[in-house]
Amino acid sequence: MKTIAILAIALITACAAPSAKADYYRPYITHTCVVHSRTECRWATDYCGRRFSYEVRVVTYRSYYSNGQSTTFTKTYRA
Repeated sequence: MKTIAILAIALITACAAPSAKADYYRPYITHTCVVHSRTECRWATDYCGRRFSYEVRVVTYRSYYSNGQSTTFTKTYRA
């Protein structure tokens, strides 16, 4: 019974080790900065069918990773 438990624990740790190792080497975000920011006018329709305009703030960000790569993404905020 003891040997079965030891083998089961060894099997579980052997299967779990690669995923834990992959998390250790995964690149992480070092910093994020604003690349561009602008205000846009957009149009929408209310419940009666009338059109109205509103402003949104569109901000473009760039995130830098620990391995030297970077990604760019855009978020829209209601002004």
